[in-house]
Amino acid sequence: MFHGMTEAMRNRMRHLEALDAEQRRLGLPAVERLCAITHDTGRFLAILAAAAPKGAVLEVGTSGGYSGLWLALACAQRGQKLTTFELRDFKVKLARETFEAAGVAPLIDIVVGDAKDSLPKYKDVAFCFLDAPDPDYIDC
Repeated sequence: MFHGMTEAMRNRMRHLEALDAEQRRLGLPAVERLCAITHDTGRFLAILAAAAPKGAVLEVGTSGGYSGLWLALACAQRGQKLTTFELRDFKVKLARETFEAAGVAPLIDIVVGDAKDSLPKYKDVAFCFLDAPDPDYIDC
């Protein structure tokens, strides 16, 4: 699966890693910054998603699209799309830029808005990366 990672994906990951580091250095509150997972966590998520049983692959909390890049690798392996949910417009814009720059936009459906409003329609979920603010976990 990791052989499918393109140079464009690697470049975009490095860009987001640097942006996340800078935002943390500046002390931006979590709601205003990327809050990206680590590289190793991304690899782990991709492995878990690729090995999941048949069904939808979801992500709640797209942010800038870093974890979505890893999950897109798994979805490509599975022959399906990732559905990712994001509430904040500035993060949706950055995620769209990320998926386009990395060449994985056709593998990803971004749902804009509160995931809690859309999640009930997904019945056959094989894998869900819940990366929303902690208070939302129970409701999701």
